[in-house]
Amino acid sequence: MRAVFACLFLVLLSACSVGPDADTLRTDVNERLEQALPSRVVELASLTRRGSQSDTKAPAGEQRRIIYFDAELKLTQDLNFGAWNAPGIAGLISALGAAPKGIDGITSGGNKAGDIIRAHGTALYRHDGQAWVAVMPAGYQPPVAPEYVSAPTGAGAMLAGLRKVVEAIPRDISPVQQAAIEEELAVAQASIRARLARVSNGYAIAAGAEHGQYLRLARAVFNERNSRAVPLITRGGEENLQLLRTGKVSLALAQGDAALDAYEGAGTFSGRGPYGDLRAIASLYPEPMHVLVRADGSLTSIRGLRGKRVAIGEVGSASRTTALRVLGAHGLGLDDIKAQELSIGAALLSLQQGETDAVFQVIGTPADSIRDSLRDMSLRLLPLSGDAITKLTHGKTGYFPHTISKGTYFNQNEDVQTLATAALLLTNETLSDAEVESITGRVFQQGSDYSARGSAQGAQISVATSRIGVLVPMHAAAARKLDSLAAPNP
Repeated sequence: MRAVFACLFLVLLSACSVGPDADTLRTDVNERLEQALPSRVVELASLTRRGSQSDTKAPAGEQRRIIYFDAELKLTQDLNFGAWNAPGIAGLISALGAAPKGIDGITSGGNKAGDIIRAHGTALYRHDGQAWVAVMPAGYQPPVAPEYVSAPTGAGAMLAGLRKVVEAIPRDISPVQQAAIEEELAVAQASIRARLARVSNGYAIAAGAEHGQYLRLARAVFNERNSRAVPLITRGGEENLQLLRTGKVSLALAQGDAALDAYEGAGTFSGRGPYGDLRAIASLYPEPMHVLVRADGSLTSIRGLRGKRVAIGEVGSASRTTALRVLGAHGLGLDDIKAQELSIGAALLSLQQGETDAVFQVIGTPADSIRDSLRDMSLRLLPLSGDAITKLTHGKTGYFPHTISKGTYFNQNEDVQTLATAALLLTNETLSDAEVESITGRVFQQGSDYSARGSAQGAQISVATSRIGVLVPMHAAAARKLDSLAAPNP
């Protein structure tokens, strides 16, 4: 028996050593950090290889391995990883192939020289017959199972009945039908949790889709033992604004341009008229427009999309509205393209399969879906033209010029000029000033490491940027709290 265990140990030890050695790994990680962050801002203080595993997504006939490592980075200069138009948290995550929770030490408001950042990273390598060649940071997969809570005991009979209905559905239904069932269950859960939160005098927050950036941010900020906030699964920003207006939630996350449309009763909100009670608590992080094409294709400009198959987003999504405005600023309308109304995941898969030529998406960086797609195809970001950026950011539009810094995504070697809207935390006049002030203080509390709690975008929250892109009225209590936080200590 001892001999058997000894053999198993040797097999496992051998498996852990497959792939590049620690020196090769260190060299490659250093190169990616140089690409993603300003030169000589960090030094790789230590790197320990923690083993590897076979890549189950490797192309047929190709041997790939995912390498796991622990790293310590020492800052040689002050650096604000949350800066909006500069290399920061996005580049760090992409360079290390780390999940947000895998990085510890990011401080809201900026880090100082000498600070230590610790990370659990990954890298993907392929074997070319003679050596191991770096493919990209391996990244991470968010969990795929939606989080549902158990119903109260008193609702057992209803829950059992619902379970019978779901189990009676044929197993061979289409993915679209399956998605519809899951969405309706998630919406029902959100409605129940919202009512429970109100009964308990808590705060229901309309966040976003499961695994989406809004939901992860809400959980990172509010899911603490002493928090009375309940982040809810929703379909996104436009639905969040409707839930807020109908009184089903106390707080909502939404794009700044969508919030402006709701406040003015414009765009997709024109049927209901202006939402005059809408108030902003703060701007949280930028959501830039991504225009993605295959790197091995010939497309180099948005005007070149005339006659092409373009994924503009799902009907009712705020991102779709922005995509149409960006196309319009480049002289293109729906009649000039072959529009495809797809979610970001479906659009990227269609791009990989050669059924889509370009994908438009408004999303915070780094976007998990885009990083994951880079495992299967090389992508290129198209810049917006200077004239289009000027046209769309001039006046009261909810947009501002933005740079997706080089290194934000693997093999992105140049800055990309685009525009962005702000992710806003919103409320209305139903909460008291004391409640709004308390919520604002929680969001902007000093020393928060929202990245370590699971939200890369949370690292970009700062009092200094808390009013960028806010074009709906600020809640007076939130404005006072932000002013007090910005004031120098006596």
